Amino acid sequence: MTEVVSEQPPTRPLSSAWVGGVCAGLADQLGWQPLVVRVIFVILGALGLVGVLIYLALWLVMPGQRERRDAPGLESHARTGLRPRSDGKLSPVDLGVAVALALVGVGLLWLVQISGWGMRQDNLAAGLLGASGLGLIWWQADRVSTKDVRSGTGWRRLVAPLIAHWTSLVAILAGLVALAAAEAVLLLNQPGLSELGRLLLVLGLSAAGLALASLPWILRVRRTLAQARQDALLADARADMAAHLHDSVLQTLALIQRQASDPKKVTALARRQERELRQWLYGEAPASGSLVEALTEEMLDVEGAHGVDVELVSVGDTELTPELTAVVRAAREAMVNAAKHSGCDRIDLYTETDEDLVSVFIRDRGVGFDLAEVEEDRMGVRGSITERVKRAGGRAIIKTAPGEGTEVRLELPR
Repeated sequence: MTEVVSEQPPTRPLSSAWVGGVCAGLADQLGWQPLVVRVIFVILGALGLVGVLIYLALWLVMPGQRERRDAPGLESHARTGLRPRSDGKLSPVDLGVAVALALVGVGLLWLVQISGWGMRQDNLAAGLLGASGLGLIWWQADRVSTKDVRSGTGWRRLVAPLIAHWTSLVAILAGLVALAAAEAVLLLNQPGLSELGRLLLVLGLSAAGLALASLPWILRVRRTLAQARQDALLADARADMAAHLHDSVLQTLALIQRQASDPKKVTALARRQERELRQWLYGEAPASGSLVEALTEEMLDVEGAHGVDVELVSVGDTELTPELTAVVRAAREAMVNAAKHSGCDRIDLYTETDEDLVSVFIRDRGVGFDLAEVEEDRMGVRGSITERVKRAGGRAIIKTAPGEGTEVRLELPR
């Protein structure tokens, strides 16, 4: 049987980690049993703390594995207790195996030391203290919440994980004390150093210790901020997709339903929708080169599809940009809403372009509506108009009341 080895870079699954998740991550990468990898590290650790150094280096290099999202139904069952979820704690069996491996490691280290193949006693003590201190601090860096890093601002989001809970502060202080003790052991066993040499050694060891202690925190904050930016981009892309589907696909399906008795109109609507989707999905260049041309195309399309008159008045013009394209699409949605819901057969469309601002007005003298009563899940006003223009860097102002018509004002700074 051919052994399959993962081609993805190794990560540390913290949910199944005993310490830092290095052995579990390597086992997943190599297709081995985690216990085999742990035994190898215990044996290497007894040989001059080589395994400890390798483990700490891999701890820095291998990022923590992100929590995998289950299907919505499975997540719901896990929250209600119908489906168990791992909490990251060691089971009694794992705890017993961990204790046994620790005892084996201590025994092997003792045999190596008494055989004369080991390290000097002071170096061994300093190494064990330093490794314990770094492990305690890094363990906290892996497990503290980074919620404030994603949502906070300024210096607070950088230090929020450190002060998230008193236990984190205690563990970090204990780790720093262990590092200081390791430094003291090394200094006490350097009797031949001059005062200047001892001062330089203290400064060098202190700087190295602080750098190693803070490095995992810095790496995690950077990864968290990068992931937050990626999540924001993904959320904007999903919002744009939802708005586009509402503006184009759902509107076309509604028109097809109304014109189901006329095969020619249905075919024309389907072909038009196909062209729009291809342009949106594959980034084909729009036919219009200016704001007024784009608004004219949308105006004619709304007139032909909904049987209303749209009167366009323009003052000034400008080259079409991606931000102005969002404004044009929002203006189209406002015209479609007026054609469908206002009850009048004429819509006024006015655009003005000056050096600092581009403004587009859509007005009808129809029945109007109460903006406060629009449901949150209705995408027409919020998703396709207000939020779309906001993402483009502008704003949308809607003035309406029952019986007084509706005016939509779209503004985009230049």
